[in-house]
Amino acid sequence: MRAALPHSEGLTWCSASRPPLPFAYAAHDDVTRRRSHGNARVSVAVTPPPSRTAAWHHPQLQSGTHSSPEPSFPTDPEPAGVFKTSEDKTVLFAVASTLVNCTNSYDREEINPQMLELAKYAKQHVPEEHPKDKKEFIEIRVHKLLVAGVVSALSCMVKNESPALTDSSRELISRVFLALVEKAEDRGNVVAQGGGKALIPLALEGSDIGKTKAAQALAKITITSNPEIAFPGERIYEVIRPLVSLLHLDRTGLQNFEALMALTNLAGINERLRSKIIKEKAVPMIEGYMFEEHELIRRAATECMCNMAMSKEVQDLFMAEGSDRLKLMVLYSGEDDEQLRRAASGTLAMLTSMDPEICRRIPQVTAHWLEILQALLLSENLELQHRGAVVVLNMIEADRELAEKLMESEMFEILTVLSNKEEEEKTKAVARAAKECLRKALDYGLIKPNLSP
Repeated sequence: MRAALPHSEGLTWCSASRPPLPFAYAAHDDVTRRRSHGNARVSVAVTPPPSRTAAWHHPQLQSGTHSSPEPSFPTDPEPAGVFKTSEDKTVLFAVASTLVNCTNSYDREEINPQMLELAKYAKQHVPEEHPKDKKEFIEIRVHKLLVAGVVSALSCMVKNESPALTDSSRELISRVFLALVEKAEDRGNVVAQGGGKALIPLALEGSDIGKTKAAQALAKITITSNPEIAFPGERIYEVIRPLVSLLHLDRTGLQNFEALMALTNLAGINERLRSKIIKEKAVPMIEGYMFEEHELIRRAATECMCNMAMSKEVQDLFMAEGSDRLKLMVLYSGEDDEQLRRAASGTLAMLTSMDPEICRRIPQVTAHWLEILQALLLSENLELQHRGAVVVLNMIEADRELAEKLMESEMFEILTVLSNKEEEEKTKAVARAAKECLRKALDYGLIKPNLSP
């Protein structure tokens, strides 16, 4: 469905280089970045980094971790209760380190394949991944920890105001939380045990790595859970700053993507949350990601902007002189990516319903505006049809000259066909919008009534 519209319409943006998505959310093999200086292209593989063997002991809790040829495997979840019943605050770091090893949530170093081959050729020892460091065993351990109430234990550790709760301990706890929310089906359990509340201070205080890990865990929860339930009351407003911090260019593509999705959910709730997002200066960063080459990030940013467009302050940005924001939305409405088209056309429907001046500007931003609107109405996707019909209706109501241009084109025939489908339940909304377009054109005297029996 991507119309063959060239991006040579004057819209250019170069993103700074940053780490790639650590794993693909969809069928993508790499993320290509364009550096802003020198326009040098950098291609980086979107493949999960190799794991490293890390042994852990159970039930002994030690202040440091060490290698063991055969790490024991916890079969009984009950000993995990000592994590929250212990009154010795000096074991916080030891407990957190043990949990990091159990969940394999430490940073893994990528091994250069050439260096690996060289080490084998030189008959040097090459560390191999332990069988129980594989994903299926990690998931079993995470499940056992959740059943044992590890989230409650971690929450108690975070509440502790002892000097033992150092930035290092906070970082380790953040790593564990991020591992616990990796699977979407576990996030509700984490929230129910108080994980959402515990993550907020971890995302606001501590080391940069710890705050980033906690913020990413918050993003994952916000994506799949109702934010108003996961973060009740005023707590929901405290989540925004950590999420915005994930939009910085020094974060990974995955962190950018998850932050955009989380902010999309928050922006759709109420105006106060949108104002908070604007106050945290997130809008320029969201706009920047709308020009990303990676389609998942670009789509997520456009969806986020669609919800942000409900704010008057954001609407004013689209009316700014010399701005290409409106042009970008019109062009994206003609792209191949169906979800990107849906987000962009939804933004246009929102903007045109709020400000008639935006309706008058659409024909000025690109010569392809009419064929893009026609393509929306001819789409097999009913959501795209409805968005296109609403945009056309808003333009007709905003200006008689615009209505005349639309009725002189093939738009009249398209609207006539769509208006006759009101009997079908699934096409009723589109038919009503199309019929309203024709009624308004009739009021202008641009078309004649159908007098045939």
